[in-house]
Amino acid sequence: MSGLANMFKKDLKIILKDYKVLVLLFILPLLAIWIFAAGLSPILEHNTFVEPFKIVLVDNDGSAWTGLLATQLRNLEVVEKVIFADEEKARELIETQEAAAAIIIPEDLSESIDYWAPQAGKVMGSNLLYLQSQLVKNIAYVGSETVSSGLASLNVIYNIEAANGYAAEDIYKEINHAFEAFVNIVLNRKALITEEKFHNYDTNPVIFYALSLLSIFIMYSSIPCMKLLTDERQLGILSRLNTTPAKSWITVVSKLMLSFLISAVQFFLIIILVVVVGGGATVSKLGAMIPVFMATSLASGAFSILIAGISSSGSAADLIANLSILLMAVVGGSLYPLSSLPDSCRNLSILTINRWSSRGLLNAFYEGRSIETLESIGALILLAFIYLTAASLILSFKRRRVAG
Repeated sequence: MSGLANMFKKDLKIILKDYKVLVLLFILPLLAIWIFAAGLSPILEHNTFVEPFKIVLVDNDGSAWTGLLATQLRNLEVVEKVIFADEEKARELIETQEAAAAIIIPEDLSESIDYWAPQAGKVMGSNLLYLQSQLVKNIAYVGSETVSSGLASLNVIYNIEAANGYAAEDIYKEINHAFEAFVNIVLNRKALITEEKFHNYDTNPVIFYALSLLSIFIMYSSIPCMKLLTDERQLGILSRLNTTPAKSWITVVSKLMLSFLISAVQFFLIIILVVVVGGGATVSKLGAMIPVFMATSLASGAFSILIAGISSSGSAADLIANLSILLMAVVGGSLYPLSSLPDSCRNLSILTINRWSSRGLLNAFYEGRSIETLESIGALILLAFIYLTAASLILSFKRRRVAG
């Protein structure tokens, strides 16, 4: 134990000499959380993908139906203003980017609706404002499909009642009344998407990204210790330690302890941020988060040992570690919600540390389901075992090759 304590003191002195790196490791995570929360919160809120924009309504019909359509467009949050103009003026406004798109209503639209055969309108969009144009196109498409499906349903009802011997005048009057009520409901809708919430809480972007990115910061905190281990192996220090009573595993354990110490400081600072944002009620949830943090630190330390075993130099270890961590951040759902990633990424995320860490931390914070939290802890411990086993095999193979 004295050998381990001496080794830990030596490693700690080396790390403390480069105090600027430690300051960055402690400050940059807090800054990154604020930046991600401010920039990517629309992804979580699902309501501000684009800024409100102007659209042009070319009304060639001038009926009550088109008036209701204009009212509905004004009530949409994404529409800043509805501009009435002719088709030529609409093209000019789109070319100058004063409007994102234009909806062109054909002549005699109301008359064609009365005959249950509505004419098709057009949507003009802008190549420079593609996202906004597609949104307007989808709004128009959904509206037209809704009206068409309603007409088809009413037509089926008409045919069934006619086949059962109802008077044609009575059927026509009843169907027209039902159709008018249906179109009024469609045109008076104000929400594009109705979302049912299954939770009694709202996700705070700062807390979400703090807990999602914590594992990424923990993995980065292990890089200085990993480079120390790589340099010691390259200089032959580990080989010389094996010939002394202080075996090479002591320096490995020392690096893991140092990595855990740096991670603990990061965890403490991020939790302070979470408590400040979430309020005092969040303190009671910290107990369930600590085991997930410890398992994350273990998996991150094992991952750093694996990288140190693969790398031939400190610079190579630095490069491999940075690229691997960035890949995990993307695939594991730390930057973008995992549910929105393609199936290939979700399947690959099983092998990432941050997927299980963020899942366990978020579950411990919001849900408090012990079974799911234990599953995440178990997955992290399993990943640590896999990383350590792979590192042991690689280092053993390298020692045999050198000995041979």
